[in-house]
Amino acid sequence: MPVTDKQVAALRAQLAGRPPEEHLRLFNELDQTDYVGYAALLAAGLFEAIQRRFVKGGEVSDRSEIIEFVAAVRATGEASSDAVNPEVAEQVILHALGRGSPPDFDDETVLGHQIILLSALTAQANYSEAELNAFMVQIRADADEILE
Repeated sequence: MPVTDKQVAALRAQLAGRPPEEHLRLFNELDQTDYVGYAALLAAGLFEAIQRRFVKGGEVSDRSEIIEFVAAVRATGEASSDAVNPEVAEQVILHALGRGSPPDFDDETVLGHQIILLSALTAQANYSEAELNAFMVQIRADADEILE
C-alpha cells in the first residue's frame, strides 16, 4: 500500500515547524493501518536527511561531527535533553550512514528518536517552502519503494 496524503500531511506538519498540536491532531487522525506507511515515510525522511547532512562529496562525516550534532539537539531544550539518549541517537545516525548496526533498543524508543532527529535535521537545513515540498516528494517516493 503506497504512502497516503494523510501520512504525508502529518509528517509535513512536524517538519514545517508547525505547532505540535497540529502534528498530533493529524497523526491521531491516522488509523492503525496508516502506521506502517507513516513509519516508512519517517524512515525514508530520516535516511535522506542524514545523507544530506553527514555525507559531503561522497565522504561520511567523522563521529565527532555526529556527536556534536546530537549534543546540539539535546541542548535545544529541557524536553530534548530528556527525550534524546545520545547513545540511541548516535546509533540511529551511524546505522543510516552504514557505519554501525541497527540500534538495539525497543521500537518505541527508536521511533521517538527518529522523529526528533528528523525534525532537528530538517530545522537545521532551514528549507524554504519549495525545498520542503521537494523533500517530501522525494521521501514519499522512497517510502513507496520501501513498502513495495
